Amino acid sequence: MKKALLFSLIFIFSSFCVYAYETIILNFPDGEVWVPAYYKKVGNEALLQYVPQGESSDLWTRSVVIHSYNHSAYPMNSFMANNVARLQKANPTGKYKTIKMRETDAIVTRCTNDYGKIQGQCEFFRATFAHDGIVTIHYMNKNKTDFKDNYTLWLEIVRRAKLYNTFYRNERMMNKAEYFEL
Repeated sequence: MKKALLFSLIFIFSSFCVYAYETIILNFPDGEVWVPAYYKKVGNEALLQYVPQGESSDLWTRSVVIHSYNHSAYPMNSFMANNVARLQKANPTGKYKTIKMRETDAIVTRCTNDYGKIQGQCEFFRATFAHDGIVTIHYMNKNKTDFKDNYTLWLEIVRRAKLYNTFYRNERMMNKAEYFEL
């Protein structure tokens, strides 16, 4: 009986190792402080919004929204087509330009004008496959001149965002990187 109990305990503790935590590591520009402004997790989806310090989820000039869809397995081109169509419907004043379209990773960009109650903005929208689903990174800037002046910087930030798997919830891979538990 003791051997069976010991085996059961070893089995239970070893099974915890399969529950890894997946995070996204995002390096914001040096000298800028970005803070989480909104977080919501419902079912298999999680949403986190970052804004520059001093701004809020409702009043922002620049924003990064990370959205994870756990257990999603859509083909990337279908997933991007659906999301781009949804965003295009919300503000049809600017067309998307594809920067990258691969089977596991895609990036598009566009600039829009004011449309009804929606203020014009420029944006990068990236979708990438994670270990357990799909993650999107959406950088938006309401100042078109600033977006164009910092186009390469933000494209690289969005492009270089990394997905990272760990067995420890609080493990930090890079000192100043922000991370988001998916």
